[in-house]
Amino acid sequence: MTGLTTRDIVAYQMRNACITAIVAVLCLTATATATAFSNSVTFIGDSVTAGFGFCGSENAKEVNCRPNQEFANDWTGENSLEACAPDAAPKPLIDACSNDNFYGKPWKQPPWAPGPNAPLIAYPFQLAAGQSPDAPASVSDWAVTGSTPADWDPKGGTFAGQLGELKNQYVVLTLGANPILSDFTDINFIVKKISGPCVSSTGYSEGWFPPKWYAGPLSKQVECMNNEWVRLNQTEHLIRIYQALLAQGDRVVVLGYYRGCNWSFGNWQPTANPIYGPADGYDCKTLKRPISSTNPTEVSQWQQAVAVSIAVNGQILAAVEKTRAAARKRWPGMARAANIVFAQPDPTLWEAHQPKGGNGSWLFLNDTWIHPSKAGHANLAQTVAKAMCTSFGHWCEPPEWKW
Repeated sequence: MTGLTTRDIVAYQMRNACITAIVAVLCLTATATATAFSNSVTFIGDSVTAGFGFCGSENAKEVNCRPNQEFANDWTGENSLEACAPDAAPKPLIDACSNDNFYGKPWKQPPWAPGPNAPLIAYPFQLAAGQSPDAPASVSDWAVTGSTPADWDPKGGTFAGQLGELKNQYVVLTLGANPILSDFTDINFIVKKISGPCVSSTGYSEGWFPPKWYAGPLSKQVECMNNEWVRLNQTEHLIRIYQALLAQGDRVVVLGYYRGCNWSFGNWQPTANPIYGPADGYDCKTLKRPISSTNPTEVSQWQQAVAVSIAVNGQILAAVEKTRAAARKRWPGMARAANIVFAQPDPTLWEAHQPKGGNGSWLFLNDTWIHPSKAGHANLAQTVAKAMCTSFGHWCEPPEWKW
């Protein structure tokens, strides 16, 4: 199931809300006779949920910053992008420069509580801090920057043990963008170059003095993304994660990804600025190329990045739908199938809050515009609260946990 549009995803969400309302009585009846759900909400997944870009309790080399502090707008040196960038598997992921970091093991940290060093940026913590003190849920953030669906897969994943601890509670997660995003990353910094396998799908040049650049049609980026998705078995990993959580009695909110375009996407602006740092780049919407010398139709960097984002969310949604279908066969009735829902941040709002857009960026700038800023996390918090309220009756306005 690929090529889903934003309209498809919105239609899914509306339909899911209707299904949830219809089976609400079934859900309550089923859970009343089984083990009671706790008021614990644990967030897992990747750097988006971990709050990458904003420090936690750190112990990484060349990282020396306090909780909630942004890492520096520098390529190298202390608290720089290089120091904060996660190692790829099979090296241990240490969650450096992430708001939920707790010396590399966020699950060792107790549930969120207010205090002078309490993390406050990542959307799980904004939800925790914004709850009514009269009826709060217990909120923990176990996400790990750099992690992929394979890392959380109960079948041999690095964090399978942590996944198995989440029973009879609520789980929110972002997974799927890694390592797909790196496949489109192109950065040339003096003696170091990063170029993913899908970069060539974004454009090509002809001639020499100067070269004439053309854009790859949107179908090329989506095709490359889908091929990488299949090669990495992303759907299989996600389904196993979702099914394991449902089997453990959890209620699950799968959070899709927001709309954005980092300047390092594709081969549009690969040369890194050594003086102004990773935050420097051109607005993706301003960069356009014709498709070929015989086809003057222009495609922008923004359009390509958005096409990939929509396709990734479509793949995630497809995995959720397959999980729901399997749950209806595995467990009688529809109650268990209704325990997993998909939510997506409003793409129109995110488009209006891009870097260089003049409305305040919802993207953190110091890592080439990939992860949410504090304001972006606030929107993700609202998105999760809305999904939790609509589907499970919690975190409704005001953000209060309904017992």
